Amino acid sequence: MRLKLSGPFRQAGVVMINKIYPTTLMIPLLAAGLFAQAPTKQGLLMALAANGKQMAPYQWKQKVTVVRNGSPLEPTIEELRFDASGQLQRTTLSKPEEQRMGPIRARKVAEVKESVMEVMQLARQYASPQQLSQSIQKGEVWEGQGSLRIQARAMILPMDEMTVVFSGSTYLPKRMDCKTQHDHSPVTISVDYEKLPNGPSMMTRMTVQIPKENIVVNVDSYDFVRLAVPNVSGF
Repeated sequence: MRLKLSGPFRQAGVVMINKIYPTTLMIPLLAAGLFAQAPTKQGLLMALAANGKQMAPYQWKQKVTVVRNGSPLEPTIEELRFDASGQLQRTTLSKPEEQRMGPIRARKVAEVKESVMEVMQLARQYASPQQLSQSIQKGEVWEGQGSLRIQARAMILPMDEMTVVFSGSTYLPKRMDCKTQHDHSPVTISVDYEKLPNGPSMMTRMTVQIPKENIVVNVDSYDFVRLAVPNVSGF
């Protein structure tokens, strides 16, 4: 016997089918989209790992300039290189001279300096090859003309947002933008990467904005030199 529906029951059945059917279609489409991203993510991870090994024998300098209330302070110059275990080591070559000031102002300056140091540690963590790798694994891939874009959230803090643009030909990073927080206040981080001639892709500029303190920190990398040392394991 075949059950027949009529009147409101028939209409309700049609509405229920129309609601369920599109959802049923979306499940395999979503799974197919995630599956299609897997080879691209694998390619990005392989390129990033190879780039890390190329970076290992390099030494370079960084100029860190703190701009407060629109006025740049004397920069700090550091020399960077990787040790035998692949850890990045920093050597300070020059830094601003300590200024004499009263105890109240000195305390305030020390608090701001500590806050900036904490923000810069956070910014370097976002820009590290390890964090880029995590963003590839956890984020979504969007393909554009000549580039790939990774969008990821909650990478280090619950409310952060991270976007990384990779070259569509080399699969190496070109730019990273991040919105995060420090001490419950917004912080934005942007990083530009450039590929050295016959060498790896390196971070050439980082800009960190700390609106709470009305501070912008500019980090410029330069004088890249390949040292004649054995290659280390990379990242």
